[in-house]
Amino acid sequence: MKSHITASIEFYFKGEKFVFTSDVDIADWFRNHQCDTEALYDMLAAQNGLDRYRHEYDVMVMEPIQFSQATGLAAEYLHDGEFDIDGFLSAREEKAITSLLQAIAKKHLDIECLGKHPKLQAALLAAYSANKK
Repeated sequence: MKSHITASIEFYFKGEKFVFTSDVDIADWFRNHQCDTEALYDMLAAQNGLDRYRHEYDVMVMEPIQFSQATGLAAEYLHDGEFDIDGFLSAREEKAITSLLQAIAKKHLDIECLGKHPKLQAALLAAYSANKK
């Protein structure tokens, strides 16, 4: 399941209220911007006809981005309008590694559920980690 999250920002400029909202595909955000929040400001601004050279942009980036309506794995890392990006990225990486290890266990050991073999899972994870260093 893909992870999406809604990013919103509200700010005032010269007495006018601005509210920008965008649905973010987190895989695209990671692939293109490594989940950098500055990229979200740019995306929110661009989708609303605002570029970096406008005074409104300068005011907008002083406000925090609020997050809501997370789906997939991202839902576990959304709390009170704040998105734990680092926690999400760690969990995403761990899930990808576990999936890779599960495929190896199935292919070479005919193990359907690696989670039922915690010692083997730990050994495969240690071997994977040692290879990454």
